[in-house]
Amino acid sequence: MIIVTYSIISGPTLGKSCNAIDEEALLDFKSRIEFDGRGRLSSWMPETDCCATWYGVKCDPTNGRVVQLSPFVPEDPWAGDNYATKYGTLSPFLGNLTYLEELNLFSGHGLTGPIPSELGRLSNLKFLLLSDNRLNGSIPTSFANLHRLTELSLGDNNLTGIIPSNIFRSMKSLSSLSLSNNELSGSLPSSIGNLISLKSLHLRNCSLSGSISSSIGKLKNLTYMDLSENHFTNMIPYSIGQLSKLEILLMNDNKLNGPIPNSIGRMSRLSYLALEQNKLNCHIPNSIGQMSQLKTLKLHLNKLTGPIPKSVGKLSKLKILNLSNNKLSGSIPSSIGDLASLLILELNNNRLTGALPNSIGNLTNMYSIDLGNNMLAVGPLPYQLSKASIGNLNLSNNPLGTLTLHGSMFKLHVNKLSLANTGIKGHFPQWLSKTTWIRHLDLSCNQLSGKLPSWIGNITTLESLNISNNKLSSTIPSEFKSLSSLKIIDLHSNKFYGTVDKNIGNKFSMKYINSLILSNNPLGGSIPKSIGNMAELQVLEMESNRLIGKIPQELGNAEKLKKVLLSKNKLSGSIPSKLLNLKELQVFDVSRNHLSGTIPPHNSSIPSSAFSHNLGLCGTPLPPCKSL
Repeated sequence: MIIVTYSIISGPTLGKSCNAIDEEALLDFKSRIEFDGRGRLSSWMPETDCCATWYGVKCDPTNGRVVQLSPFVPEDPWAGDNYATKYGTLSPFLGNLTYLEELNLFSGHGLTGPIPSELGRLSNLKFLLLSDNRLNGSIPTSFANLHRLTELSLGDNNLTGIIPSNIFRSMKSLSSLSLSNNELSGSLPSSIGNLISLKSLHLRNCSLSGSISSSIGKLKNLTYMDLSENHFTNMIPYSIGQLSKLEILLMNDNKLNGPIPNSIGRMSRLSYLALEQNKLNCHIPNSIGQMSQLKTLKLHLNKLTGPIPKSVGKLSKLKILNLSNNKLSGSIPSSIGDLASLLILELNNNRLTGALPNSIGNLTNMYSIDLGNNMLAVGPLPYQLSKASIGNLNLSNNPLGTLTLHGSMFKLHVNKLSLANTGIKGHFPQWLSKTTWIRHLDLSCNQLSGKLPSWIGNITTLESLNISNNKLSSTIPSEFKSLSSLKIIDLHSNKFYGTVDKNIGNKFSMKYINSLILSNNPLGGSIPKSIGNMAELQVLEMESNRLIGKIPQELGNAEKLKKVLLSKNKLSGSIPSKLLNLKELQVFDVSRNHLSGTIPPHNSSIPSSAFSHNLGLCGTPLPPCKSL
């Protein structure tokens, strides 16, 4: 520790305006900074004036007392790498800067140790910014003396313990409080209601628990409140409706239960409401339609029941509506079509019934519609949807049957289309030949039959194709050679027959394939050697086919392979050592074949079951080979 004596001040530095007590405190602070990557404190020299030349120090010219300390704040806030590496602890001598109004030590994870209780002596302090460090220990109870504080930022540290209830009793001027991303415990004290000037409350990921105090309703000036990612339980207090100035409310990722209070409709300025991933139940209140400024509504991953209230259609500015993963029932209200600004509609994983309302076709700005995993019945896709450029249209796992389509729907602009398990029967849907910009197509788990049409080769934007678990019957079509953007082909559990083209791995369309899934088809012949030329291949599944011959050594050239499933075939010969020892290989199964010889040394994480039912195989992890 550097001790500054009066003789130093009264000697050759007699003309300095820097107060001796303040200089001593600053030099002690400097002595505890073990490394200063930007050299911010290099100007802090005893023989110079702290008020004139010390970086980040500002004094009151009338008395020479330090009023602002921000040594790690960059001169140019727009410059890159402003907060260079620094290490050190906080000096208790900072408590001697009794005229200090701003202490800004936001320092990019540089400061460690506890927060000195002496900081509670800074009764003139208005700004205390210690966020983004590695400070530990508890929040000092002495902070109760900081009655002039307007901003308290302790977020992104390693603070522990409870929030002292006394510190909020006299902070009548506090407008911003941030304790996010710490390891606190206990509940949010009811004294929070004393912060009558508070506008911004950041308590995300603090490990807080218990009920949210009804005193929260006293914070009438709040515009932003984040209580997300904690362990809050019980109900959302009815008093929350008193926060009439609130614009953003985040209470997601807690353990809140009970109903959404009807009072929530009083928050007429709210633009963002996130209550997802709780245990909220009961109906969605009709009052939700009164929040006319709402742009984002997230209520997913709860236990909400009953119908979607018709009043939702009054939210004319709504852009994101996510009610997925609840227990909502009834039909989709036609008022949904009044949400002209809507971009994302997620109602998947509920118990919704009935047909799609025609009004949904009014949502021409829609980017994503997810209605999967409901009980929506047969009905037409509204023709107006052809005017929208939809990124994602998911109708999977609904008993839609044969979709009725208007002529204009043949030109549907969609990026990702999922109609899996919707009961589609018959030949491959002809209307798909007219769609544009499809990149991901999922028609799996239906009752499609017949051949895969030749026009499939015209959808040149296609990146993934999943037509597994159908009754399609033909050879693997050559039209795949036109699909140069393909990355995933999943044809498993159909009736594809014949042999796999021996040159499949040499085709340009196979250049970017990372998953080739052909299992559970009556495919015969041998495994093409050319598959080893598919440099991006990660998944190869050819189980339960009728393959014969040897496993090609060349498969070992596909160095990105992570998963190889070749079980339940009639393969013979030995296992290629290079294939079994690929660096990325995680899953491997060649069981129930006619393989023979010694299993090559390999990654021990592959279980013995992966080699079982091959009478000629031996060696680790199977029993040892018998010597001749």
